[in-house]
Amino acid sequence: MLFNHLRFNRRQASPIAVPLQMVGLLSALIFLIGCIFEVLVINDLYAAQHFLLALLLVVLATWAILEVSLIRPGAIVVPLDTLRLALWLQLLVVVIRGLMDLLINPYQAVVGGPLVAPDFRLAIIFAPLDLLVFMLISRLIINAFSYTEFQRANQLEQQMTALERAQQALQQSEERYRLIADWVDDVIWTLDHRGHFSYISPSIEKLSGYTPQDLLHQPASTGLKANSVPVIEQACQAALVKVQRGRPVESFRAELELTHRDGSSLWTEVTMNGLYGPGHQFMGFVGVTRDIRERKGYEVELREARDAAEVANLALLSANAVLHGQATTDTLTGVSNRRHFEQALAAQISQTRRYGEALSLLMLDIDQFKTINDRFGHQLGDLVIVELARLLKASLRKADLLARWGGDEFVVMMPHTAAEEACQLAEQLRLSMAVHVFPVVPRLTGSFGVGELLPGETAEQWFARIDSVLYAAKAAGRNLVKLSA
Repeated sequence: MLFNHLRFNRRQASPIAVPLQMVGLLSALIFLIGCIFEVLVINDLYAAQHFLLALLLVVLATWAILEVSLIRPGAIVVPLDTLRLALWLQLLVVVIRGLMDLLINPYQAVVGGPLVAPDFRLAIIFAPLDLLVFMLISRLIINAFSYTEFQRANQLEQQMTALERAQQALQQSEERYRLIADWVDDVIWTLDHRGHFSYISPSIEKLSGYTPQDLLHQPASTGLKANSVPVIEQACQAALVKVQRGRPVESFRAELELTHRDGSSLWTEVTMNGLYGPGHQFMGFVGVTRDIRERKGYEVELREARDAAEVANLALLSANAVLHGQATTDTLTGVSNRRHFEQALAAQISQTRRYGEALSLLMLDIDQFKTINDRFGHQLGDLVIVELARLLKASLRKADLLARWGGDEFVVMMPHTAAEEACQLAEQLRLSMAVHVFPVVPRLTGSFGVGELLPGETAEQWFARIDSVLYAAKAAGRNLVKLSA
């Protein structure tokens, strides 16, 4: 832990050096560019690039402020506060110099015209001012480095003192830790580099019935069930391969089945890690074995409860599916019922009008179906309706929605379909009915009404219009398709 603390403090100080060096470099660049800036003014060589130079100075000064501001807070508090103020002063001087030059020569600064009258007094004033600010920043950077080194020296002295105290405490607490290991319920053990027990806490007897002397110098697999032996052996072998390659041993955790001295078995959780001595020299393994029989029992109960919940959930889903089917389908034919069709049609009408698509409706009524019921009975009439529904469903497209509207009447919603295409589909259905062999009846025909949804038309108006052409088809002799204009 102490060595980790030393490394942490080194990381704490190292990020300071690079930003401070960058600030010093940026300040030197600002000073040099500022001096060149003033020399150009004094020698009347000041050209149109002075605005770019002033902008560059502002960028560099802002960069220097950001470098200091991004240093981790609390690293070197006192020097950084003063340095930050000096950098703001440098930025202020640069901005004031640029603004004064811009006020004196506005035309030349904006459009790049010739310098009318260079002001030598500003150059003479700002050149030494830049030097003073640069010297101040340089001094503050030196102070910051000095303060950092002073802090590091103090930390090193404190850490050396802490190291000496830790070594003394380690010697005093070794027996105390051994006493704790001897009395905890979990079994604490160590393995040598061969994978044999070099220490086992007395709690092993309470767990397995074996004493520490029974297992000392035995392989780590001693007392394990056959299914758990390969697990611990492979873990030790993999760790030794990493040690040979100079890589650290990763923590290992597994649930292993142990054989009690009385022949019974019990589940344990084993955690194992590498054991290192002075100089990070690999000495073996250190591990803990914990009794998890109670937890395993809870897991079994939880699994059984989860399985029961899944069975109940499946039953609920099945019941919901049945209820949904009863709510949306016609009990006789299995196609959509009137209520579900009305809901689907309302949603489709809204989408059709939103995207400007075509939507057509087909209504079908069996010709002289009352005669079939009167002659053959309602039970055989239902068989005819079921067979017709099967025929219609097989003849329609996937996008079309078929529903039993009531009695011997069916409706079909045809999305993305104009009136002419819907009329052609209705004619195909009419011909299919005419040639199909139905139960009992020698021949079955139907009358069809077809129409496309008009702009601004309600669903009720649309149905009334299609219904009127359907009865017109019946009045015209039946077995006809009528298209509503």
